[in-house]
Amino acid sequence: MFYIVRGVAINIPNEFEAKFKTQLKVLVRQWADARKQKSFRQIAPDIDSLMSDLTVNAQKTPNPMLIEDDQTFIFESNGQSTSVAAKKKRRRSIAVVDSDKPSGLVITALIAEFNFNVEYFNNITELNERQSTHRLDLVLLDVLMPEVSTKHVFEFAATLNRSGIKVISYSGLFDFETRLAAVRAGISDFIVKPTSILGIIEKIKRVLNLQQTRDYKIVFIDDQKSMGEFYQTLLEDARCEVHFMDSVQAMFNGLDDIHPDLFIFDMNMPQVDGLEATKMIRQQKQFDFTPIIILTADEQIETKLSALQGGADDVIVKSTPPALVIQLLLTHLKRSLSVRESVSKDSLTGVLTHGQIMEAAMTNFRLSKRHKSQCAIAMLDIDRFKAVNDAFGHAAGDKVLSGLGQLLSRSLRSTDRIGRYSGEEFMIVLVGSTPKESIQRLNSIKDEFAASDFEFRGKVFRCTFSAGLADLAQSQSLPQAVNQSDQALYASKEGGRNKITIFDSIS
Repeated sequence: MFYIVRGVAINIPNEFEAKFKTQLKVLVRQWADARKQKSFRQIAPDIDSLMSDLTVNAQKTPNPMLIEDDQTFIFESNGQSTSVAAKKKRRRSIAVVDSDKPSGLVITALIAEFNFNVEYFNNITELNERQSTHRLDLVLLDVLMPEVSTKHVFEFAATLNRSGIKVISYSGLFDFETRLAAVRAGISDFIVKPTSILGIIEKIKRVLNLQQTRDYKIVFIDDQKSMGEFYQTLLEDARCEVHFMDSVQAMFNGLDDIHPDLFIFDMNMPQVDGLEATKMIRQQKQFDFTPIIILTADEQIETKLSALQGGADDVIVKSTPPALVIQLLLTHLKRSLSVRESVSKDSLTGVLTHGQIMEAAMTNFRLSKRHKSQCAIAMLDIDRFKAVNDAFGHAAGDKVLSGLGQLLSRSLRSTDRIGRYSGEEFMIVLVGSTPKESIQRLNSIKDEFAASDFEFRGKVFRCTFSAGLADLAQSQSLPQAVNQSDQALYASKEGGRNKITIFDSIS
């Protein structure tokens, strides 16, 4: 049976026709339910996305949208946005192609730990033989392979790229010619061997656009409400949460609640203009890497220079076509978030640095007081860590620190904040949780860490950690909460280690 979808004739095999009709009925019913709470403009992109998937997948055999399974199409609420199960949150599929089998299998196993579907292939031919039955999102491709020229490898990469599969090259060869060939083949990124698994995961997430776990937050200040509403509509369609205000003073009253990813200021405003607002923002350390964009009707070069010298990242003339303005803003957002991610993370463990975790803790302390919301703080310390360094060396100790950082990062929620407080001590801010609610999650992480084998130069060993929890919302100050969690941590150590203690249970 043929159906016309967006002007395309799609052949639905008879054995799948009943299921296809059922899916459409479910979609329509849930669309109707969703409309009770959301406007059609909010839902329309999801409908269009589903139709796009159906059209594209109709060209594939078998059509992945018609494979028999127990899934149905559902609308899922996620804050301000919705999603369709046709584009449901699935584990991304990655192929690792590496002629060095031991190295390739290790990389494959490590990537799989971060919730990806990963399969190892020894060469391009193996991947080609299986590719028709695989729905791949990304290929981690070694450039140097025996019996295959680098030219052939890059031709293969270009073929993958044209078919919509992202490619990251993974090689010890990174000279000028290789880098240029990679760019011309459409390769998304290049990893130089050897590198840490955290570096690989960071690049994979960036290439697959997995770093944006929420809508971008933008603060827009303009004394003309019509201008703000115009750009607010355009930016919301680009997954941006826009907070429009008509004065700079109103903005400063709510910065802790918003914590924006980008500022847009009109240059000419009464009382406080865009340039003055820019200088005020640049005085606050937490916004060092947050882009500030000035909108102005003034095309004088002197105006642009004064804005840039005052701390703005870009000056956009109001006569610029709106579509180009949106692209410029999104480019600044993605670039700044990437830079912020790299400078705020501890290079060994992949979690926040001491300064960043303390800043995150202070922000959540203020929010918990203002909104009377729950928030817990935990201090973790690796047990007998000095003994590990003494017995196996500091390189083995680094491996343990890196392993714990990875475990915490993949086990906790994206809303929680994790940082390396000092040498072998970590701080966790558990947003929206009391210590009693958090202890079950941390106990699960504790048990998994205690059961993990670490191997170094042929020797296998295990480690444990102890932790202390305190109620950030009930503390009078952040230093007091840190002190309380430290006391609870000390009680865990005194109680035999490899355990978690809540502060109120020892007070």
